[in-house]
Amino acid sequence: MKRTHIVILSALALAGVPLTASAQPRCDAPRVLLSVDKSSSMLGGLPGGGTKWEAARTAIEALTDGFADRIDFGLQVFPYPDRCEPGAVTIDVGPNDSETILGGLGEPPPDGGNYTPMAQTLDEALSYAPMLDGTRDTHLVLITDGWQWCSPYDPSTRFTPVDAVGRLRDAGITVHVIGFGAAVDSLTLNRAAVAAGTDLPGCDPTLSDPADMNHCYVQANDLTGLSTALDDIARLITDEVCDGWDNDCDGEVDEGFDVDADGYTICGTDPTVPGGTDPGRSDCDDTEATVHPGAPELCDGLDNDCDGTVDAGCDCTDGETRPCGSEIGACMAGTQACVDGGWGACSGEVAPEPEVCDGRDEDCDGFVDNGADCGAGRSCIDGECVDNHTPPEEPEPEPEPEDVPLGRGPETEGGCGCVAAGAGPAAPTGPLALLALFGIAGLAIIRRRRR
Repeated sequence: MKRTHIVILSALALAGVPLTASAQPRCDAPRVLLSVDKSSSMLGGLPGGGTKWEAARTAIEALTDGFADRIDFGLQVFPYPDRCEPGAVTIDVGPNDSETILGGLGEPPPDGGNYTPMAQTLDEALSYAPMLDGTRDTHLVLITDGWQWCSPYDPSTRFTPVDAVGRLRDAGITVHVIGFGAAVDSLTLNRAAVAAGTDLPGCDPTLSDPADMNHCYVQANDLTGLSTALDDIARLITDEVCDGWDNDCDGEVDEGFDVDADGYTICGTDPTVPGGTDPGRSDCDDTEATVHPGAPELCDGLDNDCDGTVDAGCDCTDGETRPCGSEIGACMAGTQACVDGGWGACSGEVAPEPEVCDGRDEDCDGFVDNGADCGAGRSCIDGECVDNHTPPEEPEPEPEPEDVPLGRGPETEGGCGCVAAGAGPAAPTGPLALLALFGIAGLAIIRRRRR
């Protein structure tokens, strides 16, 4: 897939210095969509006179004049049509001249009421079909002079442009970030440059003051600085780089780069660049036969096809291993190996087994002997299968005799069981009556003998 780029310019305002380029035969020219901030703050003044909006028009005119024979330009403005509406494409990407592009800018922004929906605009660009054409080298230049801001301001949205840049990069679009003037949100722009993969070498992404040095994006503070930044970006897009494409449209691919023993260009070694390296292709500086532009991507930890992505579509790197299985109870972990970019079967593990009554956790669920089968009439107790015993039936207790209180006789017809008041004790009946009778007779006999 070809490289795709987005350039974020925080208020493009160039000095109007012509951007020169040698005449080249047209080929599949790279596409550049200029996304221009039309917030009210673009009417702010610049050192030396003029507004940021006027400078942006001058810069865009110089850019499109200088590279019209090598780049297909389009235009997006935001907000569109006003307030905080996301940007809209007003000039489709194509072989447009500077007059057409400037016409798409329209009138200057109003004095107030236009804000900066930067993240929403980046997401709109992501849905623009020409930006997603993988057969073309596609770029986007976002021009903004401030912060992510809609009224009322929501602080939680500050870094949403960074996320949007990440989504663009995932779609194959690279973002180049340029900030202009003292009102930009440097921390957000620094993070956006890192997310885009275009951060400057040795930069500090934690910087938040536009006056700081060593930003990850390009901070331009005057028209000349912005003119140089745009020229550098355009040349990066159109100069020959080691990527398997005819960037400069001269009919040759990757000319001027070293060739390895297999006949492939060694991406990353550019004799025309100080130090002999092209930072944008650093994943391709390898002499292995499997690494070159257009090579099939392997799951080997290398960027085989030089598209800037290592092991695209792979779950793992071939030869990589990781533990697998369980170590609960009687189980033991095994090892998985990566084969052809995917994880293979787990080998060497002790897998769960049906539970056995032995005091161990064979099914590795954290419980011992649960569900162990001892057969009919048997149960697993303390790791052993034992017979089930039915406890003997206990005899029902004999009913206890009811005590009869002293002074109470048999039930009377009235149910009282007692004698009438003043009548004395009730006469005994039944066996007691016989005992009483014998007792009385005995007493009579004794009395007769004494006489």
